[in-house]
Amino acid sequence: MKRDAIYKYIRSVELARALLAVLILMDGLWMVVPLLFKQNVRALEHHLDFAKWIQSFDALRLLDIPQFAIGILFIILAFPVYRGLRIGWLFSSFMLFIVVLMNLLLARENVMIGTFSLILLIYALVNWKLFHRHSISGAGFVAIVSLAALLGFSVFGTLYLGTHFQPHVTDISSAFYFALVCMTTVGFGDIVPISVEARLFTVSIVILGITMFTTSIVYVLGVFAKDTRAIVGKRLFRMKDHYVIVGASPLSLHTYYGLRKRDLNVMVLCREAEKDRYPAGINIVTAEQVNKESLNKVNLSSAKAVFVLGNSDAENILTVLAAKELVGANIKSILLVNDDQNYDNMKLLHPDLLISLSTLGSEVLLKMLFGESIDNQIMENLLFSNNILES
Repeated sequence: MKRDAIYKYIRSVELARALLAVLILMDGLWMVVPLLFKQNVRALEHHLDFAKWIQSFDALRLLDIPQFAIGILFIILAFPVYRGLRIGWLFSSFMLFIVVLMNLLLARENVMIGTFSLILLIYALVNWKLFHRHSISGAGFVAIVSLAALLGFSVFGTLYLGTHFQPHVTDISSAFYFALVCMTTVGFGDIVPISVEARLFTVSIVILGITMFTTSIVYVLGVFAKDTRAIVGKRLFRMKDHYVIVGASPLSLHTYYGLRKRDLNVMVLCREAEKDRYPAGINIVTAEQVNKESLNKVNLSSAKAVFVLGNSDAENILTVLAAKELVGANIKSILLVNDDQNYDNMKLLHPDLLISLSTLGSEVLLKMLFGESIDNQIMENLLFSNNILES
C-alpha cells in the first residue's frame, strides 16, 4: 500500500509538470504562429538585404515583436519545466508576468493571451514546490537560451524600427551594437530613439536586459556555489587521520592554532553563529546541534582524536555520548569541564583526557604563591587524570 501511494504521488507530480509544460508550449505557439502568417516568409527571396526584409513587416503592432520573442522562449522553456528545473519555472513565471503586464495592464492588444497567461501564472505559482531540481547544465542552458531570445528580440526589433532612430539603423551590426548597449545600460548616446515607439522599445530592452541578465547570472552562480559546497563537503568527508574540535570556546581556538602550528589536519564543528570566531577559509562544519549526523560530516570515524571543548557541560556530555555511539572506543576523546561540580559525572564517560581549567589554574596559582616548584611531571598530573594523549 505504501509503495502504491508513493507511485501515485510521483505520477501526480509528473502530471502536474507535464500539464504546465504543455500549457506553456501552447501559449508560446499562440504568440508565434499568428505572427508568422502575417507576412509571407518567402518574401525574403525578393530582398537581398535582411534588414530591409525585417522592416517590410509593416503589419506588426508595437508589442508583436517582444511577444514573438517571448513566445519562442516559452516553446523552449517547456522542456525544462517538464523536467522540474527550478530555473525553468522561474523564467517561465517571470515571462508570464511580462505577458500579463503587456496584454492586460499596458496596451491591452490581446486580452485572450493575457488572460490565458494569467491563469498559467497562477497555476505555476501554486505548484512552485514541484520544481526543486537544480542543475548547472540545466541552469546554463536556460540562461543562454533566455539571453539569446532577448538578444534576438533586441536586434530584430531595432531593425524593424530602424527609421525611428537617429541616425537610422539599417544594418544588423548597428542593431546588434545598440542592443548590447541597451542591455548593459551603458547608454553612449550615439544612437537615439526619436519616436514614442522606439523609446518604449528601448525601455523594454533595458528592463528585460537588467532582469533576465541579472537573474541568469545570479542563478547560475548560486547553483554553482551550491555544487561547490557539495564538492568541498565530499573532500572533507574523505579526510583521514585528522583532529576534530567541537565548540568555539577560547580553549577551542587555542587548540586549533596549536594543532595547525604543528601542520596537523583539523576540522571544526560549531554553531553557525560561532564560526566567525575561527579564521576564514578553514575546514569548518556548522550545526545547531551536535549529533551523529553532524559528527559524520566531519568524518569522525577516520579522525585521530576529538576535542570536545564547548562552553556548556551538558552539550559536551551529549557530544561525547554521540561520538561513542558512532565510533565506540576507536577514537581518543578530550573533554573540557566548565563547572567542577560536573567533574565526577563527566568522569563516568571515560574520556581519554578530562580537563578542568579552574582546578588547573587554582593549583598553579597556589604553588606559585607558596614557592613550590612546578615541573613537567607536576603539570602532567594536574592536567591529566587519565591516559596521556599520544600524538
